[in-house]
Amino acid sequence: MVIHSYKFRSLILLLLFSAFFCQKAAAQDFGECQKLLKELLPVFNQSFEDNNPQLLKAEDYQRTLHKLQAAYLKFNKEAYSVEDSVQRMNNEAVILALSGNYSKALHIMESLSLSEAEPQLQYNRGLFNLLSRRYPAARNDFSTSSLSGARLNMLVAYAKQKQYVEASDFGNSSSGKHPGGKWNYNLGMIHKFNGNLAEGVDEMTSAIRQKDEVMAYRLQRGDMLMKNGNEKKAVKDFEKVARKHSKAQIRYANALLSINQFAEARAVFEKYLETSERTFRGEAYLGMAHANYGLNNIGEALRYYRLASTMKRETPALLSGIGNVHLSRHEYQFAFNQFDRVLKKDTSYLPAYLGRAVAYYGMGKYDMALKDFKKAEKAMDENNKFHADLFVTRGFASYYLNKGNDAQQDFARAIRLDGTRYEALAGMSSIMIDQKKYSDAGQFLAKALQYEQTYDKMWSNYGNLLLHFDMFKKGYQVFKKAVALNPENVNAQNGWGVVLLENDQLDNSMALFDSLIKERPELPFLHNNHGIIQAYIGNRHEQKHEVNEANGRYEGAFADFKKAMEVAPARKFYNVNQGNVYRYWQQYDEAKLSYQTYQDKSSLNNTAIMFAGREMLRDAKYYLGVAIQIDSLHRVFQYNMTILVKGKQKEMMKLVASNDNSPFSDIAIKYSRDGFVTIYLYDYEYDKLSFPGRHFMPLPAAEYNEDYFIPEYDFKFVPYSKKKNKSAKVKTARYKSQKVRMPGRKGRSGTKCPIF
Repeated sequence: MVIHSYKFRSLILLLLFSAFFCQKAAAQDFGECQKLLKELLPVFNQSFEDNNPQLLKAEDYQRTLHKLQAAYLKFNKEAYSVEDSVQRMNNEAVILALSGNYSKALHIMESLSLSEAEPQLQYNRGLFNLLSRRYPAARNDFSTSSLSGARLNMLVAYAKQKQYVEASDFGNSSSGKHPGGKWNYNLGMIHKFNGNLAEGVDEMTSAIRQKDEVMAYRLQRGDMLMKNGNEKKAVKDFEKVARKHSKAQIRYANALLSINQFAEARAVFEKYLETSERTFRGEAYLGMAHANYGLNNIGEALRYYRLASTMKRETPALLSGIGNVHLSRHEYQFAFNQFDRVLKKDTSYLPAYLGRAVAYYGMGKYDMALKDFKKAEKAMDENNKFHADLFVTRGFASYYLNKGNDAQQDFARAIRLDGTRYEALAGMSSIMIDQKKYSDAGQFLAKALQYEQTYDKMWSNYGNLLLHFDMFKKGYQVFKKAVALNPENVNAQNGWGVVLLENDQLDNSMALFDSLIKERPELPFLHNNHGIIQAYIGNRHEQKHEVNEANGRYEGAFADFKKAMEVAPARKFYNVNQGNVYRYWQQYDEAKLSYQTYQDKSSLNNTAIMFAGREMLRDAKYYLGVAIQIDSLHRVFQYNMTILVKGKQKEMMKLVASNDNSPFSDIAIKYSRDGFVTIYLYDYEYDKLSFPGRHFMPLPAAEYNEDYFIPEYDFKFVPYSKKKNKSAKVKTARYKSQKVRMPGRKGRSGTKCPIF
C-alpha cells in the first residue's frame, strides 16, 4: 500500500516539472527568433538602400537566416497549437520574404481572412505586396495602418508604379515623416522624375542631414548635380562615399573625368582595378580608356577600350570612345562606322552626332557635317575650353561652304575658349581677307604664327598681306620661310619672286617667274607679275640708253599683261600695268583709257605723273590731289606730290639710284624714267587654309539609370497565444519485465520489482 502511494506522488511531481520547463523553453525560443529577426532586417533593408541584392547572398546573412529558420522550427514544434495558425502563417511568410521568396510569402498571407483588428498582419501583407510589385494592393493595406512605416511605403508604392504626380501630391499633403531620411530621399527622387532637379537636390540634402551613412543619398544628389551642371559639387558627394563603396568609387572617377581631371580619375580607376572586386570592372576599364584619351595617350586608350568591350556590351559610350580614338588618328571612315552604329541604336545620343560630324568633316562632306553639328548643338558648350576644337571644325565646315558669318562666330568662340588655338586665329584671318579687312587679317595671322610655324600656307598668306601694305622688306623673310617649308607652293613662290624684284634682284626674279610660268601657264597672276619684272628691266635698259633692249622688254611686258587679261578678264587692275607700258611708248590716249578702266587711287597716281611728264602740271596736281584725298597717308602719293611741287625729281632719282648700301633700294624710284614713282599692281592669291584637326572630342558622359526608391521593410513576428491550464504531454517511462531464472531445469520465472 505504501509503495502504490509513493508511485502516485512521484508521477504528479514529474508532470508539473515537465510542463514548467517546456513553457520556459518555448518562450526562450521565440525571443531568439525575435533577436535574429532584428539582426536580419538592417541587412535586408540595406540591400534596397544600396540597390545590391548580393547582400542577401552574403555568408553572414545566410548563416543568420538559417539560425532563424532552425530557431523558429524548434519554437513552433514546442509551442504551436491549432489556434496559433494565423500567427504561424504570418511568421513563416516573414521568413520566406527574408529568404527572397516574395511571391510565396504573399500567397500565404492572401490565404488568410484578415480583419482591421489585425493591423500588424495587414501591414505585413502590404509589405509582401510591395515586394511582389502589386502596388495598388500594397497601398490599400497601408492606407488603413497607423504603423510608422505605412505612410512612407505608401509613397514608395505610388512612385514605383510611376505615378509621380500622385506621389508628389501625396508627399506634399502627407505628414508621414520617417526617421533616417528615407521620406526626403523618396520625395527627392520623385522630384527628379518630374524634372525638378533643384527641389530634388534640396530633399536629398535633408535626407543626408538625417542619416549620412546611406550611400544612395549622396549618390543620387551627385547624379542630380551632374545633370544640373554642378560637376564640382557632385565630385565632393561621390568622393565622400567612394572610400567605403566601390560603386561610389566608379562614380567619383567618372565625375573627375567630367571636370577634365584625367590624371586624378585614372588614379582612382587604377586603385579600383587593384582590388579583387569585379562588379564594376568593365566600367573601370572604360573609365581608364576615357582618362588615357583625355591625357592624349591614344594607344593606351584604345587598349582599355578593347578590354572594356570584352566585359561590357556595346554601349553608346564605349562605341563613341572607340570612334574618338579613330578621329584622333584621322581614320575618318572607321570613326564614322562607330558613330553610325551608335545612332542606329539610339538616335538621341548627342556625342555620337558630334563624332559623326567631325568624321564627315574629315571626309570633306561639309554639308553633312553641319547637319550633324546642328543635331548635337546642345552638346557643344561655349564655356568648356575642351570644346574649342569642335567650334574650329564647325567653323571651317561653314567657311568651305561660303557661310562666312557662321564661320566667324565659331572661330570667335574657339579663340575665346583657347587664345592659342592657331587654327581659329588663321580661320579668322581668312574671314577678314574675304571682308577686305587686311589689317585685322594680318593681326590674326601674325598671332597664329606664334603658335604654329610649320604650315607654309599660313606664311604665304601672311606674306601676301605684307605685299598689300608694300612691306617688302618684312615680306622677304616671310616668303623665304614659306618656300623653305614647301617649294611646291606656287603662291609662296609667286610672293618670293615679287620680294626678289623689290630687293633689286631683277634677274633672279625673272628666272623664277620664267620657271613658274612654264609649269603653271594657266595662272594669270604669274603673267602679270612677270610683265612687271620685264617693265622694270626695260627701264633699266633705258637708263643705260639701250633702246632696243628696252623696247623688247616693254613688248614682252605688254604681251604678259595682255595674256593675264585674257585668262582673267575680271581682274581690271591689270589695265593699270598695261597703261604704264602705253605711257612708256608715249601712247598717252591709250594709257589714259587703260588707267580709266580701273579707276582707283593707283591709276590716279599714274595718270598724274603721266601729265607731269608732259609738263601738264595743273592736271597732274589735280589727279594726284584726288588720290591723296582717297589715301592721305600713302607713301608714294606724298612723295610724288613733294617732287611735283619742288620740281626736284631728277636729283631724287639719282640719289636713290646711287644708294647701293641698302639691300632694299626703292626700285620704283631707282628705275624711274622721270623721277616720279610709277605704281605697278602686283597680283597674288591667298591660299585656302585647311587643318587636319586635333579632334579632341568631349568624353562620352557616364550615365547612370540607377534610379530607385527605398521603402522600409519592418516585418514583425506575431507571438503565439498564451495557453492557460494546459499541461504538456509527458512521456511516462515504460519498464520491461525482467525474468528471474531460478536454478534448475524447470525453474520458476517471475518479475523483479524495481527499487525506488
